[in-house]
Amino acid sequence: MKQGCKTLLCRLGFAVGVISLLSSLGCELLQSAGSYPETAAWQVSMDTVFPEGKPANPFIQQLIDSLKSRTLSGAEVSEEEFKELLQCASTVVYQEKVIKYATPQSVEIQNKEHEDFSRIFLKSKRIKQGAEFLQTHDSTLTAAQVKHQVKKQDIVSILMWESGLGEFVGDHLIFNIFLGQLLYLDEARTVAVKHLIADGALDSSAVTITAAEKARLQRLKKSALRNLISLIRMGKEKGYDAARVKGSWGGAIGYVQFMPNSMQFAVDGDANGQIDLSTWPDAIFSVANYLQKNGYGASDRARRRAIHAYNPLDSYVAGVVKYANAIWERYESSHKKN
Repeated sequence: MKQGCKTLLCRLGFAVGVISLLSSLGCELLQSAGSYPETAAWQVSMDTVFPEGKPANPFIQQLIDSLKSRTLSGAEVSEEEFKELLQCASTVVYQEKVIKYATPQSVEIQNKEHEDFSRIFLKSKRIKQGAEFLQTHDSTLTAAQVKHQVKKQDIVSILMWESGLGEFVGDHLIFNIFLGQLLYLDEARTVAVKHLIADGALDSSAVTITAAEKARLQRLKKSALRNLISLIRMGKEKGYDAARVKGSWGGAIGYVQFMPNSMQFAVDGDANGQIDLSTWPDAIFSVANYLQKNGYGASDRARRRAIHAYNPLDSYVAGVVKYANAIWERYESSHKKN
């Protein structure tokens, strides 16, 4: 943290545990920030967010206006408080991650990763791990299943896919992730296309951005805006420093990998008066609550629809269902033997 941060937002203690599943499996294009000399000047700072004292773009202006709103969830944050928070923040921009979002091949890359995850998680070792988790946390999982009417194996499967059952720890500053997207997503798309053309993955016509591609980038920026607003406003209300919260490269928090805008589904599973998504009771009940609130039901269609709401990729849904079925089969088999 930089020196001289004296406002409430800068003094608040960091209280959010974070876990993430970090991967670049099958992605040869996106290697490191050093691969993209064009991004060397990218940073999160007062000068880049407020060049010449004015918001860098309409999304930054929307951010300021929304932070001051009296109708949104969380506490009101003034422009002065936001600027103090910005002064406290790191200047880092995760260039390769912004490019990963911006590239026209983004969905293809993510689907490839999830296909790779399927091969990893459906190995005997991981299936055994999931079945053992079902046994170890049986009482908590059963309680969540009864309360939310969500199969316990689906809860465990999502926790495996999201954080490897707590094995993978995210170390990205979420404040910088989202602010970096608001500042540089358009430039990142240009850089990504340039390198794809140079590598022969795209032809030169890809330089021209299509209406569909432009709309996709706008959706990504709107998502980053919503999550950044939630992160900062909830940080002030709940008492954590939004500039220091760490998580996945996509900005997700805890074993459950909730985005800040999804924290509405987080619950106090162990009834200790605090919500900590890096504890199993809170993580288990929060996943169950999320699925229930998003239409989870007894039918396969309802089950898949709710999982799709968690992550809207068909490869993710298929992988979660396969793993859930596999660990449940092993769990039941071991009980029959006993």
